[in-house]
Amino acid sequence: MQYPIDKYKSQAETMFLSLFGTFKLWTNGWQVGNAFDTLTDYVFYFPDVETTQGEVVEAALDRWKKIQGSMCWYDDWGWWGIASAKAFDDKYADIFGWRRSEFQQIAIDCWNTMHTGKPGQHYSYKGGPNVWENRDPPAYFESTEGWAVPRFPDGVWQYDMFELPRTDPQDCSPSNPSNPKDCLLGPFQNTVMNGLYLELALRLAQYNQGTGTVDAAKAEMGFLNKWFALDGDDSLLQRFPHPDKSTLVRERVSTYASQDGGKTFPAVEGYHTVDQWGGDQGLLLGGLLDYLSIDPSDPMTQIRALSIARGVFFHMSDELGVRPYSVGFHDQNDPDDYSCGSGVFWRYLLHGFNQNPELRSYVLEVVNMDPENNAIYRSAEKAFTQRRPLNGNALFMEFNIVACLLAATQILSEANG
Repeated sequence: MQYPIDKYKSQAETMFLSLFGTFKLWTNGWQVGNAFDTLTDYVFYFPDVETTQGEVVEAALDRWKKIQGSMCWYDDWGWWGIASAKAFDDKYADIFGWRRSEFQQIAIDCWNTMHTGKPGQHYSYKGGPNVWENRDPPAYFESTEGWAVPRFPDGVWQYDMFELPRTDPQDCSPSNPSNPKDCLLGPFQNTVMNGLYLELALRLAQYNQGTGTVDAAKAEMGFLNKWFALDGDDSLLQRFPHPDKSTLVRERVSTYASQDGGKTFPAVEGYHTVDQWGGDQGLLLGGLLDYLSIDPSDPMTQIRALSIARGVFFHMSDELGVRPYSVGFHDQNDPDDYSCGSGVFWRYLLHGFNQNPELRSYVLEVVNMDPENNAIYRSAEKAFTQRRPLNGNALFMEFNIVACLLAATQILSEANG
């Protein structure tokens, strides 16, 4: 079977132009940073799409300067940091042009914010890895009322923990105060934050950039491996039965530390065993494969990356292709944010396809085993009839389509031979 690559290219270009127009007016900071990452990927493959060289980067710099007021949680900076870290990669030198050093600095600044905290603030913010040490006051989060003691060390949080409302000045977080029994952002170790932190650390580490990035990546991987190793509903991994040998990553860790000597472990608010977000699958797929660059010694890193890709193809896809999240997903009253799950997955799948020979071979095997009904082909064919977020988020509707068609074009072109 020959796949209609020219059709996908034409559709992708049309949607890229629409996405770029939406992007230049969008005001949600992390959403803009997420879309920026894929816009530069598209320009990398199709540089002629820019009317003038560097216009995507110029528009991104304009957005960066105007969206600072919407940046609140540590993970917000992760999206911008990863997208901007491409400025260290010589393959993207022409795309960033004379703005290259500015985006290199943005990447470093984003890492510093995630790693050590937001500078110049009235309240104390010491970064994702230091949230537990920085809790305010310490005793509350070790009490029965506010128990949020982490089960394992070395992970990261989206935001700092504090018992009393911060109103003078008003804190930017809706989790104000941070209540472990309230299903807002709260003191939860979400997969998205841990995935972004790992991926940004690794992207910078490969260019010897950023303070403590290698050590941070190793500590984060140690944290994730502890959660991966647990069984059943406690694990961060949803495992599917043999001979499937596939997994999906759950949306957040399941439990806090035990209060009774290890007999029971209190559940984390908002945790559901059926919740797997497509963006987390992409981030962990990317993080695991990038981790091989600093530590190729553990064979489980490669195995887990392949099992996540397999899980998406066979357990997070349907007649319309790859889904943004699992069936029955609880979106925490935030369908807007979670709607981009498929686009994030496609971006990291394409990154891994070009980076990792074993993933490349596996993806092509998926296509060749079922040429007319594989998840990649279904997704490309149904790109314009994919699910729409309930609130009609135009940026993410267009982003998902561009990311899907860009990945499908490269993969299916290879399958065509």
